[in-house]
Amino acid sequence: MHMESKVSSSLTIQQAGAKSFEAAYRLLDRFFLEEGFNAPAQQTRASLWTMVSGPGSAVFLAHRDQQAVGVATVTTSVGLEYGRSAELGDLYVLPEERGSGVASALIEAVCTWCSEQQVSVVLVTVTPEGEGEHGLTDFYRRRGFAATGRVILERALYLPGS
Repeated sequence: MHMESKVSSSLTIQQAGAKSFEAAYRLLDRFFLEEGFNAPAQQTRASLWTMVSGPGSAVFLAHRDQQAVGVATVTTSVGLEYGRSAELGDLYVLPEERGSGVASALIEAVCTWCSEQQVSVVLVTVTPEGEGEHGLTDFYRRRGFAATGRVILERALYLPGS
């Protein structure tokens, strides 16, 4: 079920689907370019399509006056400790819209969707770059997230054909 909510007279948040795929992709592409993420466009498009069309994940778009101004992605998983958990994977708002409540509205839409999916916790990873450039730890704390002291370690795997 796709959700849509009107946050103000000019701001709406909607769950992205096939019709809004390109708008979501354009915002995420801009985000990746601005932040210097190195993800191949073909991989990003394929992953985004899976997220908008498959179960266990969702993409939300913020529109102001019919224009896409922000995007958030979320993916769920099941584990022993939390049961069903979710990760807020990407959150991007156009620079000219920052500070206007768009990010907070997107986070609330993600959390509402997660509650409907029986998710017990929403996690977010703050990179050193995100902390240094944008002070993301405090940003997320002000929106109800808490640091747990856990450290995320990463091990890249070779994928055939890549």
